[in-house]
Amino acid sequence: MRYRLLCIGRAAADPLLDAAEDYRTRLSRFVATEIVRLREGTPTTERDALCKRLAPDDFIVALCERGTELDTLGLAAYLGDLATRGVRSVAFVVGGADGLHADIKKKAKKTLALSRLTLPHRLAQVVLLEQLYRAHSVLRGQPYHRA
Repeated sequence: MRYRLLCIGRAAADPLLDAAEDYRTRLSRFVATEIVRLREGTPTTERDALCKRLAPDDFIVALCERGTELDTLGLAAYLGDLATRGVRSVAFVVGGADGLHADIKKKAKKTLALSRLTLPHRLAQVVLLEQLYRAHSVLRGQPYHRA
């Protein structure tokens, strides 16, 4: 399986993007992981840019505060189920300041909430990557938190 994070927002000098890259590196020990950052624009241009980067075999997971909330163990179980079902590529889509276009949400097979709070898109990347890393630690039988 491989993960791709399609994120609206340019790369810039930002400690949050440094943290996201750190977790991407850690996660890559378990599963191939790529971050694709796309230029911010209007909701329509962002939709078009995302659609161009989505592959036909991508299992699309849209990040949205109105999506399904999972705890770490629930996320691990969900990812394990995707692997068991033979899903090869998961595209996690993180919108920009205006969120995700409705067309992207319709294409998604899952809508996932990291929180009911609205998170800045760069922070959402860090939280998502960190939780994917923890979920894979759980799937490998490693402890996922310290007591």
